Amino acid sequence: MKTITESSPDKLDELLQAARETLAKAQNYLSKDGKIYELHDWVTVAEYCRRFNIPNTQTVSNWIKRGIIPEEDMVIIEELNNTRLIKAIPYQEEKVAHSN
Repeated sequence: MKTITESSPDKLDELLQAARETLAKAQNYLSKDGKIYELHDWVTVAEYCRRFNIPNTQTVSNWIKRGIIPEEDMVIIEELNNTRLIKAIPYQEEKVAHSN
């Protein structure tokens, strides 16, 4: 019986490339409760503050408590010490102005 490397080096290259592509895709998303989250769309509260120039995490925590950041734009990852991720979109400009 021939191994894959003996029968077709091109086939091995194709399989390796497919494996690399699959691994690259797997590194860019998180699956939780049957839902897939693309990691570039979801950030921690601290990263959200850095990305959108929010002076402190308490501001974002207050937005969460007040509902400015809606439930569907948050996910808690219990397996990662209850890390809260929020959707990486600006809330302060459009939603805070409407809540006053």
